[in-house]
Amino acid sequence: MTNTVLATKWRPKLFSDLIGQEPVVTALVNSLDNDRLHHSYLFTGTRGIGKTTLARILAKCLNCENNGITSSPCGKCSSCISIDAGQFVDLYEVDAASKTKVEDTRELLDNVQYMPTQGRYKIYIIDEVHMLSTHSFNALLKTLEEPPEHVKFILATTDPQKIPSTILSRCLHFNLNRIPSEIIKTQLEKILNKENITFEETAIKNISKIADGSMRDAISLTEQCISHGDNNITDNNISKILCLIPSDNINQLITYMVDENIDELLSFVDKLYYQSIDYEYLLKEIISIFHQTAIFMVTKKISDNIYSESIKKLSEKYSEEEIQILYQIGVSNLKDIEYAPNYKSGFEMAIIRMLIFTPFEYKEQELNNFDIEKKKKIVKAEEIERKKTDDNLDHTRKDLQENIYDLKKNWKIVINRLEIDAITKNLANNIVFKSKKENNYNFYIEENLISLITDQSKKKLEEALSGFLKESVNITIENSKENLITINSKKELDYNKKIDKAEKQIENNDFVKTIKEKFDATSINNSTKITEQLEGE
Repeated sequence: MTNTVLATKWRPKLFSDLIGQEPVVTALVNSLDNDRLHHSYLFTGTRGIGKTTLARILAKCLNCENNGITSSPCGKCSSCISIDAGQFVDLYEVDAASKTKVEDTRELLDNVQYMPTQGRYKIYIIDEVHMLSTHSFNALLKTLEEPPEHVKFILATTDPQKIPSTILSRCLHFNLNRIPSEIIKTQLEKILNKENITFEETAIKNISKIADGSMRDAISLTEQCISHGDNNITDNNISKILCLIPSDNINQLITYMVDENIDELLSFVDKLYYQSIDYEYLLKEIISIFHQTAIFMVTKKISDNIYSESIKKLSEKYSEEEIQILYQIGVSNLKDIEYAPNYKSGFEMAIIRMLIFTPFEYKEQELNNFDIEKKKKIVKAEEIERKKTDDNLDHTRKDLQENIYDLKKNWKIVINRLEIDAITKNLANNIVFKSKKENNYNFYIEENLISLITDQSKKKLEEALSGFLKESVNITIENSKENLITINSKKELDYNKKIDKAEKQIENNDFVKTIKEKFDATSINNSTKITEQLEGE
């Protein structure tokens, strides 16, 4: 095994070696192969996803001696070798975080006008460019706008929002994505197999997830685990090194939660305390399990997962709504855990809230403590109320079917019975029944409201009305130049009447009269509003 750091040894040297950034690579390859080069490039994205690596590969593509300007540099010429070794005299790599002053930028740009010494182009790679000062950006701006033909700028940053728009507009912008954990896992397995390092698959899965889309972080964590594990990476070892909790322990915690065994659960959390675990990570894992359970309950699909058994147990124990509540409690407590006296107490409070304050279905043992007669009365009352609703619905439907012209009179009742969204209901509230021929129902709408009619809202109204009338319904809506008396127009008319009444009451109020006389005051037009509470009164 070589002493070279893995992150350096396995740093991609060609576009084909770069993982997880196919859209960006494709765009760069096409521009290079078609000789459509830009004078300045901007690579953005989170840490460790390949921004600087991509910049160096691009530098090789522009300066390869054997293949010329190409998307496939040879990697063997003096230019390619020098760039890989960081010794290419025409490649200037600057860390803007440590070179923020305008003097530093001006010093860097002083040599821009001179021709390259070794290569075809002078390449300026400015990392974390957002750290430059305002004056530094101003100094860079003119050069970026009209650089010499032998110069290429490659800017990289994790925070593009801090870059002035004047700089952004002069760059070809490529946003690099976080690398999916599955792709990171595959790459780690490839590296470890080549390095003859033994590993457990669950350990690599955890590292890939903890890396949060950063290949560099994943390799660094892996190397740390190799050092502590004597060339063997196990789930138990990475849990100790990174203060994490093994998946078996998390599955045990979920089992205690499902069994509602609070005593054992809190005792188990106490034992974990002495292992110096990361309680914030633990809470995130439990939230993630709730999330995966919700997906499983909707799709009925579950991938090969270290928490598969926990997901199945939760889906059998709780309803979809209850899983959503558990997830929400977890997320809310994750925000508050930093403000707890310590992370352990914050985690314990989160678990207790999940078990105590969630409005789950009554448990069987608790039902025995209820007044059975009272429960029967409640059930009976619910049945009576349900029957009343069904009878009313059947009566309305029967009346409409017997005399369809009642639809005009009962349209408001019908709308309230239909299961439709707000957009479709707004359409229904603004149309008036005209006539019916067989299964074709004709309505009017005012010309100025024609935009309310969309294919989707019309289709939804047809489906809802078909279900209500128990027959297939086709709807046509005609324009009307007249002012129609719709449900919405009635509401507006009623509201205006209430406004008029309220304004008269205010004007006739003795206190208001006194104020007006004493201070020579006047009422503000159109300032009277009717609240819902007043409407109810």
